[in-house]
Amino acid sequence: MDNTTERGANAERPTPVTRAVQLLFISLVIGQIRALVNLAHRTSGSALILAGLIVVAFFLLGFVLVWRISARRNWARIVLLVLVVINLPFAVLGNVAELKQNVRSGVVSIFIEVILWIGTGLLFTKNSNAWFGRRK
Repeated sequence: MDNTTERGANAERPTPVTRAVQLLFISLVIGQIRALVNLAHRTSGSALILAGLIVVAFFLLGFVLVWRISARRNWARIVLLVLVVINLPFAVLGNVAELKQNVRSGVVSIFIEVILWIGTGLLFTKNSNAWFGRRK
């Protein structure tokens, strides 16, 4: 696909999809920073490097997924939805436990999750569904 076609597809992008992509990128950036800071406080040496590389790899996969969503790839938004739904019970339990340990960190985790859920929900509005369903 050439650059002009992709720009044309993005120019027609509905506002809910644009907002969803923005929220998903924000949640990934905040989550990446938070994860690396937590790692730095909990580990050191070669374990820190290995764990940091694993965290960065998972976040890169998330960025690729959001990038493909922004390029109107329906499979990417379906994969995101499945991952968010599978993660939901773990996120709730983890956030409750984290709130008990450290309120500030727990609030940041909840904020990240809420942004993720809102962004994912916006990908499945009527206008978003129509945009993903149209052929380029």
